[in-house]
Formats: sequence, structure tokens, C-alpha cells
Amino acid sequence: MRVAKETVVAIEYTLKDDQGNIIDASGDRGPMEYLHGAQNIIPGLEQGVDGLVAGDTKSVLVPPQLGYGEYNEKLLQQVPLNAFGANTPQVGMRFHAETNLGMRVLTIKKIEGEEVTLDGNHELAGKTLHFDIKVVSVRAAELTELSHGHPHQSGGCCGGGGCGSGEASSEGGCCSTGEASEGGCCSSEEGAASSGCCSTEQPVAQKQGGCGSGGCGCSA
Repeated sequence: MRVAKETVVAIEYTLKDDQGNIIDASGDRGPMEYLHGAQNIIPGLEQGVDGLVAGDTKSVLVPPQLGYGEYNEKLLQQVPLNAFGANTPQVGMRFHAETNLGMRVLTIKKIEGEEVTLDGNHELAGKTLHFDIKVVSVRAAELTELSHGHPHQSGGCCGGGGCGSGEASSEGGCCSTGEASEGGCCSSEEGAASSGCCSTEQPVAQKQGGCGSGGCGCSA
């Protein structure tokens, strides 16, 4: 069976930047499974996998416009240091926050005195992505998978996470991003603060389940 719309595809992958540095890889997590044609992964990667069969290998070059878009300076914003409450912000920390564009992952880009600069761009925005992939399996999607818009894995919907998962996955749950904090600006995998900005996620390359929020294969 060839990869086509309404098939469930499992791929092994290594993602590198222009300098050949590894950004992410399926590695010990095992193959990443997604529903082809359901926008589970970024367009450039999905286009590169289209038409392949199990056992095929391929290098896929994904430009920014087919990945996470160009870097947008308008997504930078400054907030007062005291907005973080009892938390101690550090450059590079990442957290979920509700913005005028909806829920986004923000990264602390700079701290100067009592002012913190937050970056709402995806960390791979503006970057050309180099994927080396191997198609492990291709199968017809089940009706429930088609209605839910993603493959069902052992342990529940989206249980495996991976490079293409759209959200951080919860054990036995369905693409949960974590519980919202009462009175706080956001929640994260490491827990939500009761007020102010919440605790941060792990660095993207270390996060189990892929490259940060949205995953390295998922539309932001």
C-alpha cells in the first residue's frame, strides 16, 4: 500500500538543520505514526512522504513556508518581570500562554532589568528542515481514526507523541496539553502555577514526544 490520504503511516526520522546538526530523531521513541492528509504534520514533510511504500527511505528538504513559516518580529513582546510571580524566569524557558492569537508556546528570549522579552515564534520558524526518513508501515485508517483526525495507538489517542503529534500527548488521553491553571496565564507539562506565568517545558530537543509544542512535524 502506498502512502495516500486516509492512510496511517509510521516513519522513522532524523531532523537536521542547515549545518547538519541533529535537531530531533525518532530514536528510542520508535516510529512516529500519523494520519496522512489530516494535517497531523507540516505540509512539506507530508508532501515528501506522499506516494512512498513501507521500506522506502528518502531525504526531504522542507523550506520555512512549508514548515513553521518565516520568523515574525511582530510575535516578540515585552512583559514585566513581576508577571512571573514566584517563578524565576531564565532565558530559553518555554511555556504555554493564552495570547490574542490563542494558546501559544512562548520562549523567554531576553531579560533586561525588570523587563522580559517573550518570543511567540515556533523555535523552528525561519529554518530550512532536513529530514531523513524511512517508512516503516502504511495501513488504511480506521473509521474512528478518520473521525478523530489522528491515529489511535496503544494507550489511547495520540499516546505515542512523536515528531508529528500536534500536541503534547497524555497517557491514555487524547492529545492533552495539560491542565489549565486557575487564575494563571498558562499550563505546561511540568505543572501550572496558581497565578502569573507558569513553569516551563523542557528544552525542545530533550522533550519526549518531539520538538516542542507542535512537534517537529506538526503544523504550529
